[in-house]
Amino acid sequence: MNTILEFIFSNLNAIILVIWFLFLIIVAIRFFRPNWVKNISYFKLFYITLGVHVLYSLFLTWAQYYVWSITDPSGTFNKLSYFLGYAFIHFWLSLVLLSLISGILYFLFRLWLHYRGGFTDEGPMLLLVLMLISGWPGVLVSVTLGFIFAVLFFIFSYLKNIRNKDTLPIISIEGFFILSTLIALLFTKVIMFYML
Repeated sequence: MNTILEFIFSNLNAIILVIWFLFLIIVAIRFFRPNWVKNISYFKLFYITLGVHVLYSLFLTWAQYYVWSITDPSGTFNKLSYFLGYAFIHFWLSLVLLSLISGILYFLFRLWLHYRGGFTDEGPMLLLVLMLISGWPGVLVSVTLGFIFAVLFFIFSYLKNIRNKDTLPIISIEGFFILSTLIALLFTKVIMFYML
């Protein structure tokens, strides 16, 4: 049991990255080849993604308590108020921020779809799943890059077809967000370091 826990503790970041990468592959297949996975809705993926975040935070909370109970058997650090504050700040606050930002952006994307179009019917739900996969602060990188890629593609398409304005392509921006989510999963820390 201890060797399994040691393996999980020492490789936790890699394990969760692989899980999110697999989820992203499922979402990309669902978007680009929906006939392959007809029974998987974005709502199911949303609930699974949110569930993984909650389970991850619960696991980290339990793991911290487990480590503290071994290293500090007298219980100095295990006072309930201190532990709950520590667990909230280190393991749950990022989930709260991610949920808040993703929820606000989902609402704005739904308004955008209703008034302006530009998404597929399931587009806002897909973007919500992608934002959750990106995590915190990856959601900031993912959303920013997604819009940058979409704008650059639109400008490139416009300049390419400037003489024939009637054939400008209609852009569905969800694909750009899948790419930006992949970049956010792999490079958020690097991008945030250079942005700040």
